[in-house]
Amino acid sequence: MQPAPQQYPAQPLVGVTTSPYGLQQTIVIGMPQSNGFATAGMVLGIISLMFSAMAPFMCLTCCIVSLPLALLGIIFSHIGYSNAKTTGVGKGQAIAGLILNWPQLLLGIIPIVSGLYPELFSGI
Repeated sequence: MQPAPQQYPAQPLVGVTTSPYGLQQTIVIGMPQSNGFATAGMVLGIISLMFSAMAPFMCLTCCIVSLPLALLGIIFSHIGYSNAKTTGVGKGQAIAGLILNWPQLLLGIIPIVSGLYPELFSGI
């Protein structure tokens, strides 16, 4: 003869809880984690890049919008990168934001500094 099968498993399954009244099924819904700062930094980098690309056609007035967006993007990307170290989510987006924002900021600041202090760049 075969032994009778057990009614209850030795350890509860994922999503199944035991109670004195028998097995009850529960639904476990897990929300995927996100890193909002990393996403915001990357989006600001893309928007800043678009404004910088339009700058020659708009008499360089887009730099007034592009530089603050790049600065905010750098701040958000650095915060997102530090959050990604602890949670493990959004590291690629934070790095993409840093790669997009730092050149925008540096390429926007160099002409401003050269216009304010021409003697720094007179030997070049």
